[in-house]
Amino acid sequence: MGGGVGNVISRLATCSDGRIIHKIVLLEEPVKNNFVEIAKAAGVPILIRPDNLEMENSLAISDIDIIVVHWWHHPRIAKFLHDLPRMPMRLIIWSHISNLTVPALNPNLLLASTRVLFTTEASYEAEVFANLPKNVLKDKAGLVYGCGGFDDFPKIDREQHSGFNIGYLGLVGYSKLHPDFVDFCDAVNIPAAKFILAGDAPAKQQVDRQIREKNIKNPFIYIGYVNDIKPVLAQFDVFGYPLMPYHTCTTENAILEAMAAEVPPVVLNQLTEKYIVQDGKTGILVSGREEYGQAMNLLYNNPEFRRFLGKNAREHVLSKFTLKKLSDSFYRNCEIAMQQPKQILNFRKHMGNSPAEWFISCLGKDCQSFKISMEAEIFNQTENIKKLILSTSPLLKQSNKSSVFHYQREYPGDAMLKTWAEIIGEGEMRE
Repeated sequence: MGGGVGNVISRLATCSDGRIIHKIVLLEEPVKNNFVEIAKAAGVPILIRPDNLEMENSLAISDIDIIVVHWWHHPRIAKFLHDLPRMPMRLIIWSHISNLTVPALNPNLLLASTRVLFTTEASYEAEVFANLPKNVLKDKAGLVYGCGGFDDFPKIDREQHSGFNIGYLGLVGYSKLHPDFVDFCDAVNIPAAKFILAGDAPAKQQVDRQIREKNIKNPFIYIGYVNDIKPVLAQFDVFGYPLMPYHTCTTENAILEAMAAEVPPVVLNQLTEKYIVQDGKTGILVSGREEYGQAMNLLYNNPEFRRFLGKNAREHVLSKFTLKKLSDSFYRNCEIAMQQPKQILNFRKHMGNSPAEWFISCLGKDCQSFKISMEAEIFNQTENIKKLILSTSPLLKQSNKSSVFHYQREYPGDAMLKTWAEIIGEGEMRE
C-alpha cells in the first residue's frame, strides 16, 4: 500500500459512496503505512498477511461481486492466482506495469480473467499481446490510469534560488535510472546547474564514484525520501528523468507531480514516457544523452519557454488525471465485469505448478530462455544455457520487484529458482 498504487487504492476505497463496499487484503506487511492509515481512518477493512482460512472468511468470496488483483508479477500474487478457491467469482487483474518489457502479463491470464485493466495506453501495443485478436484485447481490457487524481494539487510558488536546479523524484537506483544516468548529467554542460535528487538512494555511492571519475563539478544534492514533495518541487527549474530503456513504469506519478507543479519534464522518447509528455507542448522528449543536454541548455537559456511548458503541463495534468475520472473509469470497468456471470477461474493451467513455473509464466520475451534452462534440468546447465539466463532483462537480476532473487527468497525450497539465483550470482561475481 505504498507509493502510487497505495495512493490509488486508498483514494478509490475512501471516496466511494455507501453503495460500494471495499475490503483490502495485503499479502505482505506494508513497508510504508501512510495510505493504510488513510484507508483505516475511513473505516475500510484491511486484512494483512491472512492465512488461507482467514482469506476465505474475510473475502467471503461467494458474497463478493468483484475481486480486483493488483498485479506486477509479485511472487505472492502469483501464488494467490494459482491457489484460487474453486468457486464462482469475477476477477479483474489490474496491471500496474506496462507489459512492454519484462515482466509481462501472460495473455492466457488475460483471457482467463473476467477483465483486465491497463494503466497506460501503451499496453495495448505490447508485443506480448500481438497474437490476440484485436477485438478480444479491445473488449477484454480497459484503461484506468494508475494515479490518485491531481485535481486538488495546489499551485506551487517557485522558491527563489541561484543557479539552475535540475530535479529528480523517486528511487535513486539503477533498478529505475538509466544505466548512463551520470553521462546524461555530464551532457548538460551548464556551470550553474545543480542536480537535486529526492528519494531513497541505494545507488548514491555508485553515482558519486561515477561523478568523480568524470570530474563533474556540478553539485549533486541528495535529500532522501520525503512525505511532502511540494516544497521540493518548488525548488526545481526542470525535471530531469532519464529512465532505463527496459523499465516497466506506466502512469509514472513522479512525472505527473512535476508537471502539476509547472516543472517541465525532460524524458526519453520511449515506452510510456512518450504517452505522458507531449513534446514541445508539456515537456521535451529526447532520444539520448546529446539531446538531453541540448534540451537542458534550451530551457536554461529560455525561461519564457520553460514557463510556457510548465503552464501547459499543469493544465494538462489537472484536466486529464482527476479523481473523478479515475473513479468513473474504474467503476465503468467494474460495471462491464458485472455483466459477466461468475465463473470458476483456472489460472494454474497457464502458470504451471511450481514457483519457478509461476515465475517464467509472465516473462514475455525472456520466458524462452528460462524455459530452455528448466527443460535441461538442474544438473545440465551448460555454459550456453547460463549465457541465456545472464542475457535476460537486468530487472530480473535485482533484489526485489519480481526478480529471480525475490521469487527465490519467497520460495526457498524451489530448486530451479535456487539454480537461477546461483547462475546470476556467479555471473555478477565474474563481472
